[in-house]
Amino acid sequence: MRRKTKFFKLAGLNLSVLTAVFLGTIAAPSSASASGFAVYTHGAKELGMQNNVIAHSEGPASNYHNPALITEFKGTQIEVGTTLIFPSREFKSAETGKTEKTESQVFYPSTLFLTHRLGDRFTAGLGVFSPFGLGTDWGKEWEGRYLATNSEMQTFNINPNIAWRVNDKLAVAAGLDLVLLDATLEKNINTPFILVAAGFPAALVAGLADGESKFEGDGEGYGYNLGFVYRPVENWSFGASYRSRIDVDVDGKAKFRRATSQNALINTTLQTLFPDTDGSTEINLPPQLFIGACSKGIDKLTVELGARWEGWSSYEDLTFYFDQPVTGSKTSTTEKNWKDTWSYSIGAKYDLNHTFAILGGYRFDDNPVPDDTFEPRIPASDKHCISVGAKKTFGNLVASVSYYYEKYESRKKDNTLGAKEGGTANGEYTTEAHMVGASVTYEF
Repeated sequence: MRRKTKFFKLAGLNLSVLTAVFLGTIAAPSSASASGFAVYTHGAKELGMQNNVIAHSEGPASNYHNPALITEFKGTQIEVGTTLIFPSREFKSAETGKTEKTESQVFYPSTLFLTHRLGDRFTAGLGVFSPFGLGTDWGKEWEGRYLATNSEMQTFNINPNIAWRVNDKLAVAAGLDLVLLDATLEKNINTPFILVAAGFPAALVAGLADGESKFEGDGEGYGYNLGFVYRPVENWSFGASYRSRIDVDVDGKAKFRRATSQNALINTTLQTLFPDTDGSTEINLPPQLFIGACSKGIDKLTVELGARWEGWSSYEDLTFYFDQPVTGSKTSTTEKNWKDTWSYSIGAKYDLNHTFAILGGYRFDDNPVPDDTFEPRIPASDKHCISVGAKKTFGNLVASVSYYYEKYESRKKDNTLGAKEGGTANGEYTTEAHMVGASVTYEF
């Protein structure tokens, strides 16, 4: 990823060898584990509680969830972790009744978090994580291959924070988000369909093989995050954090594998319609608001209720700009018109003793994608999530593991997307995912 190397040189960051080890894994594409293509696998303890850690902290991963909470930590703490994601998607065709599945994939978004107490009131933090991602591979033979075959989006976020303990009841924080993004979007080209539209007789082009298109690009964007936590009385706390919208300008290249024919005019036409060319697009990463209310009033039990708002209405369309015309145009626009969403959750931790705790939670996620722009790249439907986990303390070291299951409600595609490419892939889509998270925290 050439932009990442350039970025680190320009920023003058001197990250540790440990950070360098994570460069190859943090930005791994991941199945979307929230509405849209946001990813919420930042800490195993937090995952086990459905990320209900906005009003109380379980460790340095608060750099992501609510950085105001890092004022609770003494000295220096470091946390590293990863989550294995095993997604599965299935499609049942409305046209043929045939059932098809995505290729088996395993994703592993990873995290690195640091905190350091600067004094009685200030604490510095750093998060390195993947806030957004996408990985879906339907293969090159399925019914919807003219809409999507392989889709990947990788993000890499460097997030420094500073937190201020105003008094014993209130803490606030602010930070910067430096996001690097790589994207790859692939699909097939229905060669006979395109050539007939260009004026060739159907009999002449019948039997020609599919072509293939691939866009690869990378870019960077900048944003900010804010957080606060308030403790009005003993055993109760309230928190909120906000992450700004980030617009990422992506530069890349569109490449095509064109079908070949014994007819020279057909080959020339395909070369003209699908030239390899530089291109660009803008990807809008939405603003996000997290709210939590935590109670520790029952002996050994911590319970937090949470809500999350995501401003997906910022994702209005996806437009590509090409240096050379593709199918006769230098622009290609796909309408999105996504809507803002809320999700609601509950998480709990029970301390069996002073060194061992069990975790659990439930979340309902709303769906941001309207029926008329629902397409196969993203698993978009209302979703139910359950999680369990465990946390064990060994002196200055805390080890955590969690299991997370998400089940998307089945959803039917019944729109015209893909008609201009030669196939709509209308039918029923079902999705589920299993996740296993692990993290280790050490206090110096």
